[in-house]
Amino acid sequence: MPLRWTLRAIVALIAVAVAALAVLESGVARGPKVDGDLALPALTAPVEVLRDAHGIPYVFAANLPDLIRAQGFVTAQARLFQMEAYRALASGRLAEAIGERGLANDREMRTLGLRRNAERHALRLAPHARDFLLWYAQGINAYIEHHKGDHPAELGIAGFTARPWSLADTLLVLHFVNHSQAANYKAELLAQLLIDKFGSRRAAQLFAVNVNPDRERKVLDLPLAHAQSLGLEESAVLARLHGEAPLAVGSNNWAIAPARAASGGAIVVNDPHLDARALPGIWMPIGLFSPQVRAIGAALPAVPGILVGRNAHVAFGVTNAYGDGQDLFVERPALADPDRYLDGDAARAFEKITETIRVKDASAPGAFRDQTLTLRRTVRGPVIEVPGATRAHLLSLRTAAAEIDGREIGLDKLLLATSAAEVDRAVQDMEVVYFNFVFADKAGTIGHRASGRVPVRAGGHGVHPKPATKDGDWLGFIPADRMPGVLAPARGWVASANHDNRQDGYPYDYSSFFSPAYRYQRIAQVFETGRALTVQDQRALMLDTLNLQALRLRPILVAALQGVRAHADLAALLEQWDGRDRADAAAPLLYHHLYERLAYETYVDEMGEELARTYLSNWYGWQERFDLLVQTPDAPWFDDTRTPQVETLPDLIRRAAQHVRGQLAARHGMDPQAWRWGAEHRVTFVSPLRRSGLGRDALGAGTHAMDGSGETVLRARTAFLAGFDVQFFASLRLVADLADDEKVMAVVSGGVVERQFHPHQKDQLMPWLAGELLPWWFERRAIEANAESRQRLVPADK
Repeated sequence: MPLRWTLRAIVALIAVAVAALAVLESGVARGPKVDGDLALPALTAPVEVLRDAHGIPYVFAANLPDLIRAQGFVTAQARLFQMEAYRALASGRLAEAIGERGLANDREMRTLGLRRNAERHALRLAPHARDFLLWYAQGINAYIEHHKGDHPAELGIAGFTARPWSLADTLLVLHFVNHSQAANYKAELLAQLLIDKFGSRRAAQLFAVNVNPDRERKVLDLPLAHAQSLGLEESAVLARLHGEAPLAVGSNNWAIAPARAASGGAIVVNDPHLDARALPGIWMPIGLFSPQVRAIGAALPAVPGILVGRNAHVAFGVTNAYGDGQDLFVERPALADPDRYLDGDAARAFEKITETIRVKDASAPGAFRDQTLTLRRTVRGPVIEVPGATRAHLLSLRTAAAEIDGREIGLDKLLLATSAAEVDRAVQDMEVVYFNFVFADKAGTIGHRASGRVPVRAGGHGVHPKPATKDGDWLGFIPADRMPGVLAPARGWVASANHDNRQDGYPYDYSSFFSPAYRYQRIAQVFETGRALTVQDQRALMLDTLNLQALRLRPILVAALQGVRAHADLAALLEQWDGRDRADAAAPLLYHHLYERLAYETYVDEMGEELARTYLSNWYGWQERFDLLVQTPDAPWFDDTRTPQVETLPDLIRRAAQHVRGQLAARHGMDPQAWRWGAEHRVTFVSPLRRSGLGRDALGAGTHAMDGSGETVLRARTAFLAGFDVQFFASLRLVADLADDEKVMAVVSGGVVERQFHPHQKDQLMPWLAGELLPWWFERRAIEANAESRQRLVPADK
């Protein structure tokens, strides 16, 4: 072994050993304390917490307020570091912990004003909604203030300090979820670059088309209203967008009526697709029990109640609905006065806000320095500084989340719902988050409803920046009971897979940005077989690897390659493939490389390298459009404008195949039959303490080959032309059979406890990798029989 590698190995071992000693010395491996009595002063009566073999807490309280207080407490026990990281990220205080690396995030969060939105929202809550959030915060604060010796060492290692939580902090996390679901203003910037470059008519050929297989008019194109050139400086805008993760969070969920279930009860299934590579994952498994509540499922740390799971009467699950609650507006500065802008014919002064960002800096006095940020706002929202924008064009960002008027949060009503109709009404109260809920009740009624607050636009859609005039502004919001949804569908099943689920004649522009419909189509294929489905059938469907996109496009690829002797072996490999994206198969590796390279070759000549890569990195924005385009092999986009001849689709397929063959042969050998999808399509699980570099695998959970792809029900999304390391996948799999009152079957891609080397940090990962489901107990007798620890949370005077 060369000396440099020996030294690197030694350094890695030392780094791992130091980290291990640090956490062991602090008691992290032993904590949190899960037995005996612990004080929770806000309680009115003792609370019992039982934990099973995987550390899942089952909380038993005498009343609802104590139950939610205890939920906050046990969540802080398991996830305080994660919760503090969420709060720092969303409030724009990351640089305070990690220094200069967090400054870009903090500038954006302060500009968008997520904290200001949450504080405004908190003032409008109804008393019962306010109490629900306050009870949870009381539990968190009891742990922070009264159990400091039990706090995770990760807090200090990462530079965070635990501070008391308020109800605005919990709302802040929900507003950050909103931002991560609906941050399409950057997609509008990209759309504007395309309009500036190609003009509105040709740019429209690059914008998304939205497909719903259930509609008569299955494909909806976008009208390009109010498009104007802004003359943005392309390189400057691309630099701003560089490195931005594509909006690709997803999920599958479905519900089947009793007539379609082998058990005779309605079944709800959910597998939320998120970037959960950092252990222990995103979801907090928990059971909640009181005289008013009997529930088991998964919660978001820092948010009370559960988002995925069931109670005694109903079951529910979520996917991202991609509600469009953000729009960029082209403002007109008052040219004679830089401190004013034109709103109609009136000149208004910009509202100015000064934010001070604290930055960790070892060279500064006291190890911190302050950086001042001066923000400008119009009546629509904050001014977004866009590099290359001219003095005559300012862009402001209007967000629905900044204009929440409702008094409800819906989470409390969801936890207490007794019927599908009550779930539907609870979802309608969720103005902040953009989820597709599917749900079912014990009586057998199933349904679907999209949540969130979405504007009705005078301009018709929110694809690109609009003039800040009456012709382009907002007219109000879609009524909550008119959001996409259905109750008791006649066909006996309902599903969502981030696709466009607006029905024929739907009058509103809920969004113009959806996932391709392939996953939904595959789910529908299975349901339409008509046979009664078991829990194991649900598990198998979550693990399904059939790629309907590949089956659609494969004949076109094969036809182009068959006539060329040099590519006959590639054509044969694709032709013999069953269309399943299995890690042990060769054809998926070839197909996905070909698909990405073909899309790149189609657009790079006219867009240029950087714009093409940025455009294509935003998967949902182009895939359905491109998959339709390949049905027209002589479309002008396939002609390479850099050559004198006129190319068609088969020419580009053969060009892409030549490039891909060279790449794959260099990495995996000359024989295509020996290639394997899993050699490149892999997921790596890491510790938040060491996401990359030496020691990453020792502190994390290693790298694993994965079946599936971005278009299979077993979803494993990767970045465009950046290798096939998996970024988005099923962070949770859950099957709730309402005929089974003993348990739900579920698994998370990690564990319950965030602490390094804790036995429950990643003990569900191996079952997850194997496609197994575990029992999360629901019946008191089963919980007692499987309890491995008992704890009492007691009021201060007990």
